[in-house]
Amino acid sequence: MSESESSSISSRIAALAEDVQAEYIYEEARLEALKAARKLLAKLEPPMERMAHDVLLWYPHFMALRMGVQLEIFSQISKCSDTGIHLNTIAEKTQASPILVGQILRLLAATGYVDQHDVENFKPTALTMIMVDPVIEASTRASFDLGLSSTMKAPEFFRKNNNQFPGSISNTPLQLALDTKLTIFEWLGQNPESAKDFQQMMKLRQQVTSNWVEWFDIQRHIIDGSEPRSPENVLLVDIGGGEGHYLRQFSEKFPRAPGRLILQELPDVIRGIQSPPEDVELMPHDFFTPQTIKGARAYFMHWILHDWSDENCHTILAHIADAMKPGYSRLIIHEQILPDMNCDAEAAGMSIIMMVQMGALERTETQWRALLESVGLHTIQFNRAPVSGEGIIEAIK
Repeated sequence: MSESESSSISSRIAALAEDVQAEYIYEEARLEALKAARKLLAKLEPPMERMAHDVLLWYPHFMALRMGVQLEIFSQISKCSDTGIHLNTIAEKTQASPILVGQILRLLAATGYVDQHDVENFKPTALTMIMVDPVIEASTRASFDLGLSSTMKAPEFFRKNNNQFPGSISNTPLQLALDTKLTIFEWLGQNPESAKDFQQMMKLRQQVTSNWVEWFDIQRHIIDGSEPRSPENVLLVDIGGGEGHYLRQFSEKFPRAPGRLILQELPDVIRGIQSPPEDVELMPHDFFTPQTIKGARAYFMHWILHDWSDENCHTILAHIADAMKPGYSRLIIHEQILPDMNCDAEAAGMSIIMMVQMGALERTETQWRALLESVGLHTIQFNRAPVSGEGIIEAIK
């Protein structure tokens, strides 16, 4: 390619970048454009540069984000959009070394998380304003303190166990990272501040995940064909549904849906619900024990089974299958459905996280079928969300 042709390509890319405003692009088109842009980046980035970024540079970037939260760098800069704030002022407010703060700010500026307005003066960017959100701050702490620490210990863990998949939730790289024999859930129960951060991270994931109520045809799959409203008939049981986020949205969209709505959670979670959704019954329940609601129209689970190994999932699903009314009840599983080929990095990475923290994994369509058939259930349909790797797996007895 000639020098003039190379210059022309650079100019065209720069002009396109100036024209694009993500907020004015339809979501599906934006995602397709993002895929195309990543392919372009792969073409422009030599393999050696890509390797250097992935192997040598990614972990200081994450450390800088974590320190940006810890040193309140984002919070301080976000308040100084007009004049900016001096490096020394940031250091003084947190009693941190100016050299340390300068190191962190240099990398944050290079990656667009702050704007270096002058030699030692910094202003906020759009990413700065995102990072001051308390949910983002908590998610950053949880991702670094739990997620990164577990993945960093994974090579050592697998070297010691002859490179075998973790045998249980109590024997994963997380135990090695935290120097504990507790499972992640038990450890969080004894570390309330970390538990709060973890819950905020789950809240963030809910915010950026397609809501099944908005895209799944609930009317056709659940409401149509359900039994008439009565004190006995249960329309939907949300198993392990937290504080009822999805049932609240279900009830708002289908206020006249026939049958009872039941939220099942562990007793401590039920006791802690401050504002339960209207028209939703709260029921203490451990999904490793027999399902007490028999013959409901639908049993719903979101982000439950990816926390557990196949053996544990078999136990959970067997209890639900025992309670289902043949030909009538539906099991609705809202989870990742990984493709057998060409999986995107986000979904593949999430499966790694589940492995190193919980001895579990995200599953492919083939793996979902095998798991459900192992408890006598048959998949009716795999319904993929329009703009994410998640979907709905619908099964009957």
